[in-house]
Amino acid sequence: MRASRQVLEQPLDAAELARATLCLGCGLMHRGEFNAAEPELQRALHLYGGLSDEEGRRLSLHALGSAKGRQGRPVEALALFLQVRHMSVTLGHVQGEIEALNSIGASYGVMGDHANALEHQLLALGLSRKHGLPSVERTALNNMSMTYFQMRRYGDALEAALACLTVLPQDEPASDVLAIQTAGQAYFGLKQFAQARAMYLRASELIEHAGDQAGFASLQLFLGQVAQQQGAFAEAHQLFQRSLEICQKIGHEYGQVESLSQLSGLLGASGQVEQALDALHRARSLAETSQLRSHLCEIDLALSKLYRQAGRPHEALSHLEQHLQLNGELFSATSDQRIQSLRVQSGLEQAERERLAAQNRNVELSALNARLGELNDRLEETNRDLQAAQSQTAELLVQLEQHANEDALTGLLNRRAFDVALADLLPNQQISIVVCDIDHFKSVNDRFSHLVGDQVLRQVGALLKSQLRRGDLLARYGGEEFMLLLTEASQTDTLKVCEHLRRTIENHDWSTVHPELSLTVSLGAAVARLEPTSVLQDVMRVADDALYAAKHAGRNRVEVRQVAPLG
Repeated sequence: MRASRQVLEQPLDAAELARATLCLGCGLMHRGEFNAAEPELQRALHLYGGLSDEEGRRLSLHALGSAKGRQGRPVEALALFLQVRHMSVTLGHVQGEIEALNSIGASYGVMGDHANALEHQLLALGLSRKHGLPSVERTALNNMSMTYFQMRRYGDALEAALACLTVLPQDEPASDVLAIQTAGQAYFGLKQFAQARAMYLRASELIEHAGDQAGFASLQLFLGQVAQQQGAFAEAHQLFQRSLEICQKIGHEYGQVESLSQLSGLLGASGQVEQALDALHRARSLAETSQLRSHLCEIDLALSKLYRQAGRPHEALSHLEQHLQLNGELFSATSDQRIQSLRVQSGLEQAERERLAAQNRNVELSALNARLGELNDRLEETNRDLQAAQSQTAELLVQLEQHANEDALTGLLNRRAFDVALADLLPNQQISIVVCDIDHFKSVNDRFSHLVGDQVLRQVGALLKSQLRRGDLLARYGGEEFMLLLTEASQTDTLKVCEHLRRTIENHDWSTVHPELSLTVSLGAAVARLEPTSVLQDVMRVADDALYAAKHAGRNRVEVRQVAPLG
């Protein structure tokens, strides 16, 4: 990077300037300075565009996409990687296409769209094997292993990681370490702890030799998890503490949050609640400072459980509320990212089709220059095709909007659609917001399987929907929680509706789902008139409080509360 800066200080022709600028941007990115790298990569892209150097533009676009992805902007990164793929195909650059496919898959993985991630990784794997490119084949296998792990398909994750280690030549230590570590995680997911420990130790030796302290700290964390599962709590504590000390030494805040969270879990499990709370509050402070929102969400839930264990319900409720609010925000952000990625992909594919169609039309027009009549016919046909394409695009956007508002499992409205409906409520309207939560749903998944759990969610959704009054609204708000919006319902009416729903679930013949299954729900409701001083979040909070009271009173209950208008 220093050499690039020195070169840029010399008189350069346009090609040398573009090359040096790209090298500088890539150097900044490898040092983790992604914000500083972005303008340099943008400049390199512009310079290569002025030179009509498509290969230079391809390299600059890919590097720019990587920088945006590392800054937490996966949708923008995806758009750039899709461009790189189309450009690589046009240039006949097979390795460039495979690298773009791997990057596209990684972008989808960040957004939680594992199906699309796996699809592109499989395409990359097939092309790398077809063209005999072992380096990118290893990258594709490692990426697939991580995607399978995120999908909890641990057997497939292990198979992909071990396959990576068999690809020759094996002269890429970083790739080997990643594959060995991912194999260890897969063994851990399969509860084969001895094999997981062996893999983690092997990766730890390689990574320590390479001097990667952050990676070494991460592996100490994994080894500590294995020790905890094997009942070696003193060893687990020592490993978690070692990971924390390394991360503190190198200023690795993400690693500190992970280490403190694991340490808190171990302390809490051994009954050292106050020490566990102290560790978790330290982790929360770091997560908040570093804006690690997903970690912050998990930490608030863990704090709520610890405070409940310590017999401090007020603190438990406070952190549970913070967890629910942040979890909702993260869910909405993920949904928005997926919608944007679909629009990006659809738009780029449409643009590529139009580019190819225009290219073909130009060839035809040059050959038929003398036949003006036929040319006019072709132009009219092209206009009709474009109008049809625009109409299809409009239909696609309508379908995307519908999918964005629908819960895929139950077919009910999702959280996003419910929040939009609340925002559209009219002033001076009498409403009731009801939170309905399935009692002991985790034990349903644990005893009967997640497949039965999914059937339960669909059946509960259908039963609730079948009992609603005209004009009422039902949504799956997340997990085993459903939200109802009742209009023009008094406190008495709301209680009757909720009791009817509760009895409907309790009296349903659940043996059709599983012979040993029985089920109840708890409901919390808040009744309010929307005056100018009303705040919907306060109404929802009262409904959550009512649900908490119903749960605390023994479950299979209804609690209804009136929300007084603000003075």
